[in-house]
Amino acid sequence: MNIAIFAGGNKTFTASRLAVKLAETLRGQGHEAVVFAVKGKIKNKAQIPLVEYAAIAKPKTLEGLLKKQEAQFVISFMNLTACQTAIQAEIPFIYVENEGFKEDKAVKDKKAILKKAQKILVIRTSEDPLNKKPYAGLKVQEVTNPAVWVEHYNYNKPDCFKKENNIIAVGQLVKESGFDNLLKTWARLAPAHSSWHLTIVGDGTGKTALKKFIAKNGLEESTEIVSGDVDVYSLLRNADIFAYPALNPQNADILLDAMASKLPCVACESAPVVALVSNGINGLIVNAGEEEPFTIALDELMVNWGKRVEIAVEASKLKDRYAFEDFARAFEDLLS
Repeated sequence: MNIAIFAGGNKTFTASRLAVKLAETLRGQGHEAVVFAVKGKIKNKAQIPLVEYAAIAKPKTLEGLLKKQEAQFVISFMNLTACQTAIQAEIPFIYVENEGFKEDKAVKDKKAILKKAQKILVIRTSEDPLNKKPYAGLKVQEVTNPAVWVEHYNYNKPDCFKKENNIIAVGQLVKESGFDNLLKTWARLAPAHSSWHLTIVGDGTGKTALKKFIAKNGLEESTEIVSGDVDVYSLLRNADIFAYPALNPQNADILLDAMASKLPCVACESAPVVALVSNGINGLIVNAGEEEPFTIALDELMVNWGKRVEIAVEASKLKDRYAFEDFARAFEDLLS
């Protein structure tokens, strides 16, 4: 079956990780799956067929793209324009969204659009019962947020990994991501750990301030900030520790993926983190926003190779607890 998978989202979230992985999975099952995304949203374009379009594209334009690909089914990740396009083109579709997802601009007829979906998958982001009011009258199935993981190895390191051992942190370069606190921690640790390097991956308004801190504290040789345009998963598969200093994240997708990829982590306490991390077993949790606890925990992992391995092995079990195969199975009945 020819399947068009739209990777949507909003200003703070993109569904590209799930859209790309689902396309890979469906292609492995014999389907012709192609990802559709606004230009620039998919960072690593080599792994799957990709159709890019302008952010202002209307259903009529997208319908032409679907016809060109001879699409027989549409899967829309948080993209109502894709749903409207499927309706207009008379192509069956599934809509997928995170629990509590909000569009940047409210769509008044959202429910009317979704009533025409074959199914709506709601990705659970909390352990509380789902608020079913927004989905009244719709064909809804709850699914668990799956891990998108990669095999971990330490060779053929990316260029941004400058030293023998590497710490990676990923997120938007804004205050809430906690990278200012991470750099304060790193300024204390780096002089005593000459074989270690910190790579921060992301873009945002705080980038200039972070770079100034790095220069002011002489951290240039042990620290680098790289654009979010890089293939994050190639970095995850080659790193040694994952640092997650986010203060109050709405979700912890990248933490889940890092842990499932067999990376030991240090993370600040928050609801999404506590849902994934058993402190001292499959990761280390510290008080949010406090420099000293993060410093101690990160130092512990850096100096104790055995501890890193022990935690990494336990963390990797999340790939089975949040298996992508289970997520992909939710589409099988309509794609067979």
